[in-house]
Amino acid sequence: MLGSATQAEDVVRGVRLRWQATDRAAVADPQAYLTTVTTRLSINVAHSARLRRASYVGPWLPEPLDTGNDAGTGVAGTGPVEFDVLLMLEQLDLAERAAFVLRETLASPYSEIAAVLCVDEAQARHLVRRARRHLATDLATDRVADRQGREDTAGRTRAGDDAEDYEAA
Repeated sequence: MLGSATQAEDVVRGVRLRWQATDRAAVADPQAYLTTVTTRLSINVAHSARLRRASYVGPWLPEPLDTGNDAGTGVAGTGPVEFDVLLMLEQLDLAERAAFVLRETLASPYSEIAAVLCVDEAQARHLVRRARRHLATDLATDRVADRQGREDTAGRTRAGDDAEDYEAA
């Protein structure tokens, strides 16, 4: 969601502090409460990070989290997030990104996503669908560009090899 392990840790600390200060008897569903607070804080942090990066000179790159060696890291049942996916998620609107992450990583029902993002269920479905469409378009574009890059490289390599073969003869 944030593209930075440090920012994610800060959000988790903030959620923990809020949880400790909360009257737990007033919370009907602790998981829904924690998901909502975490998502909303993540959106706030991502929004302020985008504003800071607007004045940053140079490309911003997300920080991939390696969950390979530490079973306690990350969401249960998920693997490490690929760097390309992090870059593509960065291109999504924050509400789309939050809806996509909730649906795809936590398998949250649309009703819960709607409650977390303060939208109706139809809008939550639309956000997830739009995020998937953007990501699919970005993946297709990247694959075409990658394929063209390999063909260009292969063509230059063959031309260079022919020149070397000619000189050696």
